[in-house]
Amino acid sequence: MNDFSTLGKRIKYGLLKEGKSQADLSRYTRIKTATVSQWCSDKVKTLKSDNALKVSRFLNVNCDWLVSGKGAPDAEDVKGLPDDVECDDHYIQVQEYKIECGAGPGAEPSYIEIEDVQPATYRLSYFTLRNLKPSNCKRFTVHGDSMQPTLFNGDKILVNTDDNTSISNNHVYAICVNNEIRVKRLIKQMNGDLIIRSDNKAYPDEVIYHNDESVYFHIIGRVIEKAGDGGL
Repeated sequence: MNDFSTLGKRIKYGLLKEGKSQADLSRYTRIKTATVSQWCSDKVKTLKSDNALKVSRFLNVNCDWLVSGKGAPDAEDVKGLPDDVECDDHYIQVQEYKIECGAGPGAEPSYIEIEDVQPATYRLSYFTLRNLKPSNCKRFTVHGDSMQPTLFNGDKILVNTDDNTSISNNHVYAICVNNEIRVKRLIKQMNGDLIIRSDNKAYPDEVIYHNDESVYFHIIGRVIEKAGDGGL
């Protein structure tokens, strides 16, 4: 049986599970290799909340488990509850929506609740740990294969619609481009141009030039969680 009694052991378990190295974790989190080594050797007993979130995402483990050692390492933050069980103050239900792009420049997209889909149930701690407002988070379904192997057709994504005013380079966003909804990585260039990138290498990069007023572009929000066959 695995020993998850310390932070270092939990991190090393995640690295082994994902086939990653401490150097990989250092590059992803932008934390010095010496600090990551201290995490793994138990010279550091706890992680700051922002670092815990980054590490859990990279290792694809439950963030609460990573920090506290409680629960299961691979338990999903999302779980279905029986229809006859009501949520209490420890849980939040998030409905699934479909999106319609705005009709012109500056127009906001509209969100249409899908009534015949059971809402996803999250622990309230999922949002509080990440400083998220549940009311700003919406779930959508991924269509197509352009983001494989990160996201697969039919995967469910949780999008923070409050994170739509600035771009963190190379992160995944739900966006509107003209009349099309997309889920892509965004990379903003120094000159203001925007690269729209698919994880599936069969799809070439697209560029929205900063002075091209003919393109309607709107950020719906950043993708912060997924459920399905891929790995965010």
